Amino acid sequence: MEFYLGETGCPIISESLGYVECRVVGSVEQGDHTVFVGEVIAAGVHKEGEPLLLENTGWQYGG
Repeated sequence: MEFYLGETGCPIISESLGYVECRVVGSVEQGDHTVFVGEVIAAGVHKEGEPLLLENTGWQYGG
């Protein structure tokens, strides 16, 4: 799978529909979850297409 490095050095998959690259600026711990707060550094669209939606995977999130 081809990728390139984003502004923060994270890998961005070249064949993805698009991406959002964030820098973590905070976090909140609650129970057994941690919610990370991010500042958007960069975003883009690579190509048009149908997104992968959770309801189409057969998975369920019970969070």
